[in-house]
Amino acid sequence: MEKEVAEYIRKYGMISPGDHILAGVSGGADSVCLLFVLESLREAFGFTLEAVHVEHGIRGEESLRDAAFTEGLCRERGIPFHLYTWDVPARALRERLTLEEAARKCRYESFRKAMAGKERAKIAVAHNQDDQAETVLWNLARGAGLRGLGGMRPVNGDIIRPLLGVSREQVEAYLREKGQEFCTDSTNLTEEYTRNRLRRQILPALEEGVNVRAKAHIAQAGERLQRAWGYLERQALRGAEQISENRGGELWIDAEEFLARDEVLQEAMLGIFMERQGMGLKDVGAVHIEEIKSLAAGQSGRARRLPGGRTARRTGRFLVLGDVSGEVPAEAEEVLLPVPGEAVWGRYRVRASLEPYKNQRIPEKKYTKWLDYDTITDTIHLRSRRSGDYFMTEGGRRKLKKYFIDEKILRECRGQILLLADGSHIVCIPGRRISSSCKVTERTKTILKIEIMEERDNGRKDSCTTV
Repeated sequence: MEKEVAEYIRKYGMISPGDHILAGVSGGADSVCLLFVLESLREAFGFTLEAVHVEHGIRGEESLRDAAFTEGLCRERGIPFHLYTWDVPARALRERLTLEEAARKCRYESFRKAMAGKERAKIAVAHNQDDQAETVLWNLARGAGLRGLGGMRPVNGDIIRPLLGVSREQVEAYLREKGQEFCTDSTNLTEEYTRNRLRRQILPALEEGVNVRAKAHIAQAGERLQRAWGYLERQALRGAEQISENRGGELWIDAEEFLARDEVLQEAMLGIFMERQGMGLKDVGAVHIEEIKSLAAGQSGRARRLPGGRTARRTGRFLVLGDVSGEVPAEAEEVLLPVPGEAVWGRYRVRASLEPYKNQRIPEKKYTKWLDYDTITDTIHLRSRRSGDYFMTEGGRRKLKKYFIDEKILRECRGQILLLADGSHIVCIPGRRISSSCKVTERTKTILKIEIMEERDNGRKDSCTTV
């Protein structure tokens, strides 16, 4: 098997002379096999080798046993050993992650700590062909896109998977031949976790009832899909750079430009956007992709919660991906809108003008509104929401708070919505509606025309475009 793994390493250019390899070793069969194979190949490839073990704080004494076993194994073979201990259940609760996702974060953060100060360091993990088949099936069942259907990559940045081309059966046969013991994780024997059910029920059923090489064929299909995704990703990356920018930790995406792209590119770009915002893509499924696409095509002010404590919202012509825990404060203080004249509130520029009403047809536009100026009792200010705000409907007074709730606008996003207020009376919610008491009628004498534009932070004088 060592020869087969060596060919796989060369095929994907995983290791070069002078590399420093940090192998993740849990003590289980796969990781022990990885350690042994890398040890046997390090002279031929010219790399140095160290081991990293992560104790997750999940399995009590059994977990401590695995750590001691792994440390002893490395000591016997003269391989430098790093031990990192975490409280994964506490982190999962704190960051609203699944236990599996929290454990994964802890593992890779441990690797990063071990890599500190080492040049040309790479992380070697022990995923094999069976794991790849499980991943492809799991992603298929979750409704993942092309990227997810490709499964795990042999090389993903500085992460390498030397055993991805060999089966678990080959791994266990290799260890039997060596006479080498390994630890068994009791959580792998239960069917509490999704992967365990795939491993213990679904894949065996496919091998027995469909094809004895089902796992290998699924993994190979994943490899072909990876190549297709690689091409699509390059196109999507170019598109993503053209239509998005980072503003204060949030990703602002031109929704109109996004929607103009081919649907396949839209989904690929969304994956890139979400990954840039640090979202756990393992928890992102087709339902989230469809929700964001619907949001991009919808009205300004709407928002959706996403995995990993993130949100997506539609603001003007932009789709914004941000952090739900870091609500953006009100974008500016209350600003008087001169009539006629213009004012700026946050990223919005609002222009007001007056014109006589001559019984003309009033156009219907989202971000240009025509109001009956004679119904304005005071002055118009640009601001965010306040307690007691209301607007008028045909049926009477309606509280702004109730409107936000009915429209499913997240509480975190409500303070970011621009309002045109006459005292507590909201005469206009740009992009959504105006107060019915301000509508132009046959009795109107003077029209107040309101144009709402959104600043584009590109340093140009003409950086405002009507949203």
